[in-house]
Amino acid sequence: MFATQRSLVRAASTAATRATPRSTITNVRHFRQSAPAKYTENKQVSGLAGVIEADNATFTVKAFHYSSVALLGLTPVAFVLSPSPLAIPVDFALGVLFPIHAHIGMNNIISDYVPKSTQTLARVAWLGVTGVMLLGFLRVNIEGSGITETVKTVWRESPNKKQQE
Repeated sequence: MFATQRSLVRAASTAATRATPRSTITNVRHFRQSAPAKYTENKQVSGLAGVIEADNATFTVKAFHYSSVALLGLTPVAFVLSPSPLAIPVDFALGVLFPIHAHIGMNNIISDYVPKSTQTLARVAWLGVTGVMLLGFLRVNIEGSGITETVKTVWRESPNKKQQE
């Protein structure tokens, strides 16, 4: 008799706990919901700081990925079109995309391997190198034969070698 009484009491208490609403996912407080942005390690930057800290800016992560895809597509096109005037806009696009891609990628390396005390100096120095690289590519495209023709000369046989034989 006592066993049936206990089971009835358990059944009643179980029914009472089931009647109370359970906490759902909507009642859970998320960690980032009210956390201030200044305490996150990788806060996003914008403006001029986004150019200097190019690995951590709001727009540069997408720019890095898009420049990768663009370089992947434009490099073979540039070599196929190289002796024709159609290669000129492709050379200019490569001359702009490559420094952008290198700048953002090198900023990732600076963030990972340069001590925090000298990161700003390294980033500003790399910004200068990127500017010189951009000007150099533009000069090769404007005054010279273009980036792709310049690179192709590395694999061409020297005319002096043919004359010597």
